[in-house]
Amino acid sequence: MGATQVLVVGAGPAGLTMANVLERQGVSFRIIDTKGRPVEESRALVVHAKTLELLDRLGLADRAIELGQRMGAVRVFGEGKPAGEISFLDDGADDRTPYPFALVLEQDRTERLLIEGLEATGGRVEWDTELVSLTSAPDGARATVRRPDGSTESIEVGWVVGADGASSPVRHSLGLGFEGDTYEQALFLADVEMEWEYGSRQVSIDMTRGGFYGFFPMPGEDRFRLIGNVPEELEGKEKITAEDVQGVLDRRSGLKTRITNVRWSSVYRTHRRMTERFRVGRVFLVGDAAHIHSPAGGQGMNTGIGDAYNLGWKLALVARGLARESLLESYEAERMPFARSILNGTDRGFSLQVTTATAAQRLKIYFTPLLFRIVSRIPSVRRRVFWLVSQLWTSYRDSPAVAQSGPTEKGPRAGDRAPYGFFATGQDAGLSIFDEVRGLDHHLLLFEGSDATSTDPARSRKDLQTLIGAYEAPIRSHVVAPANRSLHARYGVDSPTSILIRPDGHIAFRGPVDDPDALGSYLDGLFVGRTEQNLQARGVERSIGA
Repeated sequence: MGATQVLVVGAGPAGLTMANVLERQGVSFRIIDTKGRPVEESRALVVHAKTLELLDRLGLADRAIELGQRMGAVRVFGEGKPAGEISFLDDGADDRTPYPFALVLEQDRTERLLIEGLEATGGRVEWDTELVSLTSAPDGARATVRRPDGSTESIEVGWVVGADGASSPVRHSLGLGFEGDTYEQALFLADVEMEWEYGSRQVSIDMTRGGFYGFFPMPGEDRFRLIGNVPEELEGKEKITAEDVQGVLDRRSGLKTRITNVRWSSVYRTHRRMTERFRVGRVFLVGDAAHIHSPAGGQGMNTGIGDAYNLGWKLALVARGLARESLLESYEAERMPFARSILNGTDRGFSLQVTTATAAQRLKIYFTPLLFRIVSRIPSVRRRVFWLVSQLWTSYRDSPAVAQSGPTEKGPRAGDRAPYGFFATGQDAGLSIFDEVRGLDHHLLLFEGSDATSTDPARSRKDLQTLIGAYEAPIRSHVVAPANRSLHARYGVDSPTSILIRPDGHIAFRGPVDDPDALGSYLDGLFVGRTEQNLQARGVERSIGA
């Protein structure tokens, strides 16, 4: 096909994430968007810990934290009466991730961050450029786009990524449905300046008979995002004023507030929808083009960024000729079940929040705050809530792109997120395992095990280095010495073990060091070998290692 390997349609958070990954991997691409410039509205508001870990691999997490505001806790009220609080900044959450918090970072700032990251490495967005038509072929696709001056251009590409939102022209070109429903209850969003007694470092949610009202702190003095049920008298109103918002809260929420300014507002109905395929041939869907969610838990934008990163590193390896195209089969297999799980979870939570049914309202008003009060007093449960909301639980154990040799009775398995932890000894003392595996390469960890006498560490390192060196894909190796007991414990390792970590921080392969054939078979299935001579040399090393 043409010189452009990938066409990314849509420059929202998912499309920009894709572009950042491709740019850093040296893949030729174009990213287009019908808008004339980045969004100016705040829209999605929360960046979770899992997403920050991905942004860190792009070198953007520190800047994101500078631009945003850490969300310290979630506080729940029942008609204005305090019910409980779940903190994200204690209970040992920082021993599981470098980002033990949710970050309030508006979508417009998230997009600017990703645009800056893209431009810093030489990429750019083609604004005011519309996809007119798309046809696919076995070896690529042909797209027609309308440029800012009104002229059209035909582009031949190897792959197309549709990151073009809920109305996705890319999805429509594939003839895919978008099954789901629209919630009956209208909601309002408003970015306001507000005074009240509870400060601006935690999310507050008031459960009421009329619905729910959420108060999300935003960067800046006394700034909040308000979301809640719209009363009948405000439905259909194009612009909500400060007086409108104040009136709704005075009548329907038990919390005492004073709205001083409304910067932006919107009335809308939200949806829960998902397409039946995330890939058709050489065309992929990510983010809202593939699935849209209720605002419960702030999961939508984070899931879209996760889609794009998951596909991005795989597509980059295939486009560069470093991996077999079969690697791309794992995108839909991994992200579709994950998105469905998120969709179902947010649907249940949101439906309870906005319900107007009498019995359900009683459950919400009386039992939800009671349950929250109990949960807030149990540290292990609070940690579990953070684990779920932050998407750190993400796992791909059933993926065709992961493999495991031998049983694992403890510790993470292939497909799981690689655990966070620190080196205690050696030249890496004080560094975290995430410091070692940062970036877009694969990383092979050689855990020498607590019983280092069971194998020759130097010989094992040499054999594994020869093995991974036989492939085009960059794989960096690291030794975890027996003295690093906490890392061995966190990874569930007793005997010498090889653990291959993917560019998205998940375990690609796990197996004993003395079975290099298993690792070699895994790599053979997905990655392209350097030369026939190297493959033969690797076979000799395997027989020696065995």
